[in-house]
Amino acid sequence: MERGEPQTCYHGYDSFEFPRSNRLRYHSRISIAKYQLRKRFTKGCKKTCLTTKWVPQCCANHYGKNCHVCPGGLEAPCQNRGTCDDGHKGSGQCNCSAAFVGVACELCAPGYYGPDCKECNCSGNGICNEGLLGDGFCFCSVGWTGDHCETKLAAVPRCSPACHPNAVCRANNICECNLYDEGDGKKCTVIDQCGNNNGGCSDHAKCTQNGTDVSCACLMDYQGDGYICNPIDRCADGRNGHCSEHATCISTGPNTRRCECKAGYVGNGIQCFEEVIPPKDRCMEENGQCHVEAICTDLHFEDKTVGVFHLQSPLGKYSFTYEAAEASCAVERATLATLQQLSAAQQMGFHLCIVGWLFNRTAGYPTVYPSQNCGTHHVGIVNYGYRNNVSEKWDAYCYQIQEVQCNCRDGYIGDGYSCTGSLLDVLAQQANFSVFYSIILDFANTTQEGVDFLNFLSEDIAYKTLFVPLNSGFGDNTSLSLKDVKLHASLRDVILSSFNLTAGTIIPSQAGYNLSIAESLSHTFLIVSEAINNTVIVEWDIAASNGIIHAIQSPLKVPLQYNQVLTTVKPSAALTIGISTVFAIILLCTTIAGLSYFCLKRRNQLIHFRYFRAELDDDEPSWQGRSPHLVSIPNPIYGADISIYEPFEESLHKEDFVDTEDILGE
Repeated sequence: MERGEPQTCYHGYDSFEFPRSNRLRYHSRISIAKYQLRKRFTKGCKKTCLTTKWVPQCCANHYGKNCHVCPGGLEAPCQNRGTCDDGHKGSGQCNCSAAFVGVACELCAPGYYGPDCKECNCSGNGICNEGLLGDGFCFCSVGWTGDHCETKLAAVPRCSPACHPNAVCRANNICECNLYDEGDGKKCTVIDQCGNNNGGCSDHAKCTQNGTDVSCACLMDYQGDGYICNPIDRCADGRNGHCSEHATCISTGPNTRRCECKAGYVGNGIQCFEEVIPPKDRCMEENGQCHVEAICTDLHFEDKTVGVFHLQSPLGKYSFTYEAAEASCAVERATLATLQQLSAAQQMGFHLCIVGWLFNRTAGYPTVYPSQNCGTHHVGIVNYGYRNNVSEKWDAYCYQIQEVQCNCRDGYIGDGYSCTGSLLDVLAQQANFSVFYSIILDFANTTQEGVDFLNFLSEDIAYKTLFVPLNSGFGDNTSLSLKDVKLHASLRDVILSSFNLTAGTIIPSQAGYNLSIAESLSHTFLIVSEAINNTVIVEWDIAASNGIIHAIQSPLKVPLQYNQVLTTVKPSAALTIGISTVFAIILLCTTIAGLSYFCLKRRNQLIHFRYFRAELDDDEPSWQGRSPHLVSIPNPIYGADISIYEPFEESLHKEDFVDTEDILGE
């Protein structure tokens, strides 16, 4: 490990020095060549980037990816009679010295004998008793003698009776059995070398003798040359013992192993899948993007199979080809599940003993508990692997990410992403309605009638239509009475959208007066606007849980009564009133005459306009039809169970409200 020592040093930074000037000019680019670039220094430390690269290495006398000990063991690798090909990329093979052979240089090479494998010194006229158990004795051929069979006899001995075929005749009529035979020479039998210390073979080897030749072969589950047999390490086969790539192979004995999935993975070791992380409830963060007055339900979080579902053909079990399975999942707005997604569902408890197509032309099914009839006790994913024949017929496992579901709470309406409460709640939430809302609250704080009207706007027993003036419609001296305020609200069970508010529609108000709708031509390109008592509707169809709101340009006022007009006149001005009355009568007559002429002309204009519109209606394009002044939004609260006011019913036309004063707007 290398450690750095902190030291004082200097590092530079560049700075621009601009020419002095009394006037500063700003440009989008600065040319470095135009100004002097100076190098300044400050006290600090210089950073040195050090990277550590890990290179796998084995200790001495270890080899391979898993760093196994070289043959012969740590105390005597290659029996100290050779060198081991060690290292991370080594093979572990022993390169033995000249006198030794074997996996661990444990055997004497031919022509060597004894524990130290000394070289035999027999001549070519004899056979050396070689090998680890040999003593180097020279067994001379017929006619030769001496310690090394180096002396030739003057006459070849003749024995009578003849010696055994596996014996040699020596001087003095003596028969001697061959080196690896035993007997009196007249009769010789092959020595059972395997019966003596397993013939020099390993304890984990089988000794086989053919004549005088002995061979050693390691037993099953062991490997070596027969003289040294090591247990087979399945984990060292270069394929991780056929465990999953996400598993650790643990050797448990000769040719046996155990596979354990690594941290973060689950399975039986042969098959390891990434451990499923339960989906997060998206509703826990900012209510899943739903409105604050909505109930959020994360359908993906609630789904116990985390988006995976089984799909079967209408034709019955096992009727999908791969392409048909893909298409059927697509119809469900899903895709074929991957092996990982099916594993996640299995970990969440999804058990189904039915083979289904999976993504990338694979197939399988999930099992949660062992069963002889389902995967032969296998728990996990019974993986059929890649299927070459896509015409095979199975069911399908599809995957779909479920959405977040938003539902407005009781007392609110909307799509869940936008929820509105009662008429009063909407007034409180809309900044443009704050003046009108404040006036309502003021009356509720001072009068019982104001409290009743406040409750009227809040109750949900009936639907109403409310016309709300914008803040900009209130002048500095604008004041409204409670009756003026109530003039903006319809009676109960009167709900009118923009499509209902047509010319001639009469709306009975809470103030006891009727409101009427009139159309006028306000632009040369024939855009129609609508007004209530000479005020324009500027925004339509603001939905509430107990009604609907239309925004108007300015507030409405109840017309003054005749006695209210008289009270505004001072008693001391009686004479002035008399004189004024005469002039008023004259002026009134003149005005009536003028109005009569104007109304007659206006009527003719209206008749011609309506006739002109009627002619146009036959040929005009569909986009020139009637539309609201601004944006018309279909009211989502209308249904069969809601009482809707129909403006075309005769019972609500002007002539049915003779007892109330009609406020007409042009």
